[in-house]
Amino acid sequence: MKIIATAFALCLMLSISAQNQQIDSLKFLLNKQTGRDRVGSLNELSWYYKNINPDTAKIYAREAIAISEKLKDEQLTALSINSLGTAYQTTGNYDSAIVFLRSALAFHQSLQDSVRIASTLNNLGICYDEQGNYEHALQHYFEGLKIIEQTNDLNTEAMLISNIGIVYKKMKDYDQVLRYYERSLGLYKQLNHHFGIAATIGNIGSVHIQLKNFQQAISSSRQAQGLYKELGYSRYIPYMIGNEAIASDSLRLENAEELYRTSIEGHEAHSNHYELAYQYKNLASHYLRKGNLLEAQNYSTLARVSAAKIGAKEMLKDALKLSAQVSANRQDYGSAYKYQLEYEVVKDSIFQETKTKQIYELQTQYETEKKEQQIALQSAEISEQKAQNQRNLAVIIGLIFTVVLLISVILLVRSRARKKQALLQQEAEIKFREMQIEAAISSQEKERSRFAKDLHDGFGQMISILNLNLKSLEAGDQDKHEVFENSSKVLDEMYQELKGICFNLMPQTLIKHGITAALKEFASRINLTNQLLVETDFFGLEERLTDVQEISLYRIAQEWVNNVMKYSDADKVMIQITRDEDEITLLIEDNGIGFDEDLLKSGKGNGWKNMNSRANLINGKLELDTSPGMKGSTLILETVPEKIPHPVLT
Repeated sequence: MKIIATAFALCLMLSISAQNQQIDSLKFLLNKQTGRDRVGSLNELSWYYKNINPDTAKIYAREAIAISEKLKDEQLTALSINSLGTAYQTTGNYDSAIVFLRSALAFHQSLQDSVRIASTLNNLGICYDEQGNYEHALQHYFEGLKIIEQTNDLNTEAMLISNIGIVYKKMKDYDQVLRYYERSLGLYKQLNHHFGIAATIGNIGSVHIQLKNFQQAISSSRQAQGLYKELGYSRYIPYMIGNEAIASDSLRLENAEELYRTSIEGHEAHSNHYELAYQYKNLASHYLRKGNLLEAQNYSTLARVSAAKIGAKEMLKDALKLSAQVSANRQDYGSAYKYQLEYEVVKDSIFQETKTKQIYELQTQYETEKKEQQIALQSAEISEQKAQNQRNLAVIIGLIFTVVLLISVILLVRSRARKKQALLQQEAEIKFREMQIEAAISSQEKERSRFAKDLHDGFGQMISILNLNLKSLEAGDQDKHEVFENSSKVLDEMYQELKGICFNLMPQTLIKHGITAALKEFASRINLTNQLLVETDFFGLEERLTDVQEISLYRIAQEWVNNVMKYSDADKVMIQITRDEDEITLLIEDNGIGFDEDLLKSGKGNGWKNMNSRANLINGKLELDTSPGMKGSTLILETVPEKIPHPVLT
């Protein structure tokens, strides 16, 4: 839940009356103002209108830009362009917003205005966040945070840190989310910002639920409830009660049912329809677990109806799946089949919407740029008409000359700003590539060293033996048939050695038949040594994974099993890969000696680093369950089946 953003929006609504008075006052002043004063009022009006009527906000911002450019005031021009960018951002036209915000950023950078640079970077980060480009969002947020930390603007710093936490939450990196939310909380306490404190504590509670720290989640949720009550924000108390209910339910506490009902009553009172559907679904799951199938059916029905009413397809999909499960448990297989079919229809609909999203965004970008051109053309025609009515031919000619000169200067300034920005971006990309190349070279050198050692130790000795056999023919000391047989055996051994080296470099079974066949072959090779028994188990892998997924999973398994053989004194290992609708899970268990996890992660070796690099390629996260004196160790890798990036492997 984006509690902070939602709550600020509510505060905005509660202050509509005061804003209307401010808007009327600004409009009255605007009739009498010119020059810089007029630009200031226009930008203020644009700021107010962006949340009321974004199209009006754009009109005010455009007039502010025109006056600022005539005044040749770069600071006012930057502020006015920023106003236009935020107006587009409010309407969800992020491509156009990014264009204008980057232009404003170039002006702020040339003026070395640290606070406004950080603020504009924050707005750009929001645009990329909403587009789902989390890497660019974090890049801009961190750049802004680095700048603002050199100032004393704690409000902007807290806002940037909170936004970083929001992005990490979307990326499901909850440890990072908790870290940044706690930093944000510290700043809000320093600022004595009561609402920021309450909202951040509530957010921290929701993160603890994801981390399965349910006692901490309950504590944070109750604390946030008390703070919201003191502030009079009763609308947000049901959110906190709902979080407490989820945590209590997870701990199998008896008060979970009562908390769910209290949360539902609160959301009903404030018409929070989405949260109603969510809590209906949670309560239905609670009753299903307790075996109260009648109540489970009632609340799963309420969840379906509520989700369908507000068009929340993801929620509807989950509610339909739950209804199918409840009906199946009630042995009402006809209804279970019906809900399952509806679930598949909604699921396919969501997939199609995701598939067409990129096409729609490209079309929207094209339409936005076309509309911009039309608006610019209309503005030019209006300006020209006014000039013809007010000035004589000589003044018109002079004005045209001035406008052409001004446009040339603006184009030159913008060109320089774009080149400067492109250079900074290119330097960042070069640095990132250098880091990738360094990591790849390190990995390659390690593989080459091992490959050379295998060739030297294996092939070197065999070639020497073969050479001696052949030289014995020259001396005529041995029977040729015996020499031939010995040489043939050596060649066979060389062939087997070569097959082993090729298998370690890249198993052909992995390329031709996939991860299951490759891991079975890997296990079989180890089992032949009688040093370790390796068992494999696979679920949901009827279809092959992507190349990046298969190679990464194989190398991680290979690296870890080799470590088990070297250090754990285990005699049995289980390799299991499971794929379902939501995630792919690699699990490797052994019955060896436990060890200190921190020593592995902080060691000088590259094994753990290489495994983490492989996991990062597929947006996965490694978890390790082991400790000194404990019998056995477990390695778990979880990743998402879809939306996996496809970089080039080295």
